[in-house]
This record gives sequence, structure tokens and C-alpha cells, in this order.
Amino acid sequence: MITTIGQLLIILSGIWLIAVSAVMFIKPKIASYYFKKAASTNFINYSEIIIRCIWGISLLLCAGLSKFSEFFKIFGLVIIGTSLILFFIPRKWHARYAVWSVTFIEPYMRVASLFSFVLGIFLIYAVI
Repeated sequence: MITTIGQLLIILSGIWLIAVSAVMFIKPKIASYYFKKAASTNFINYSEIIIRCIWGISLLLCAGLSKFSEFFKIFGLVIIGTSLILFFIPRKWHARYAVWSVTFIEPYMRVASLFSFVLGIFLIYAVI
């Protein structure tokens, strides 16, 4: 049952990434605006970190069931590890990094949307 919940969470994550990629492609300025909000408040910061941890755990739980088990294990550990780092660094560092990275990628937002789209499709395909 826990792996079924994990699969569902991974499928929902894939759908989320596809939806985000659509916004990035169609309305890149709106995507930039919201991406820059990462870690802008304690609520947003810790909500993001908790969701990332749940996603990483889901990837680990479903690694054995997925078509790409080694990728899921490594990706899950990376997501959990980076989430723990974000949990312990000052929120303002995370917020500044979010603004810096989005500013860097803004001119390429439509191209970057393709990565989000492909990752979303890949995650869904890997667990169905």
C-alpha cells in the first residue's frame, strides 16, 4: 500500500512538472515571478522542503518497482539530501539563491520548460 501511495505521488509530481513546463513555455514571466518566491516566507520555504522530502522518499520507495531503479534511488537520495541542506541553511540564503538562479535562467525559460516536461513524462512512464 505504501508503494502504491508512492507511485501516486510520483505520478502527481510528473503531472505537476508537465503543468509547470506549460506555464514556463506559455507565460515565462509568470513562471519567473513564482519561482522567485521560493523561500520568500517561512511557510513557503518549509512547505517546499517537506514536499521535496516526501517526493524523495517516494522515489526511494518506488525504486524497486520503477523501470529505472538506480536512477530513482540516486535521484531520491539527491532530493532528500538537498532538502536536508535547505532545512538547515538560513532561509534568506535559499531565497537569494532562488532569485539568482531564476534571473540566470529567465532568458532561456522556454528551453528550460522542455526539461521539466521531459522529466514529468519520464517519471510517469517509469512507474506505470
